[in-house]
Amino acid sequence: MIRLFQAGLVAACAQLVAAALATLMVFLAARSGLIAPTFAEICPNFEASPSSVSPLLTWIYLLTAIGIALTSGRFVDFTAAHIRRASRLMRPVEPEHATKALLVQLGLTTIGFAILTLRRPPHVWIDVGHYFGAACAASIAWSAMMSIGLACFGANAHAARKAF
Repeated sequence: MIRLFQAGLVAACAQLVAAALATLMVFLAARSGLIAPTFAEICPNFEASPSSVSPLLTWIYLLTAIGIALTSGRFVDFTAAHIRRASRLMRPVEPEHATKALLVQLGLTTIGFAILTLRRPPHVWIDVGHYFGAACAASIAWSAMMSIGLACFGANAHAARKAF
């Protein structure tokens, strides 16, 4: 079963590393004044304004996740071969039916994660961050986690598309 989702797992790990590096770079650049947003815009005061993380950081997460999801490689080819094989085993008469259904489901999930990456985190998520004293980290973690989901499901959708 894990062979059907190997491309997504590899993409999720790659996006985790990319998000961590992007966050570190944006914070270092903002702290040293190299980029336009100030440190306060990246990590806003949640008592004064319940806004999300900097749009710059959110868009970096989104674009890197899309890039990782659309990258072809041996893991995508391996997953596509297993999806193709599993689809033929499920319905020998109509071998592409399961692949089409999987592609639609993965595509819709990928779009959902893209939307969630760009949206503000839920209030409960921010409240939990306040409780632990890390509301900024909770907000950044929300966008990063949604971009990881985008990369995971997007890579699997890419593999399902190649399975045709």
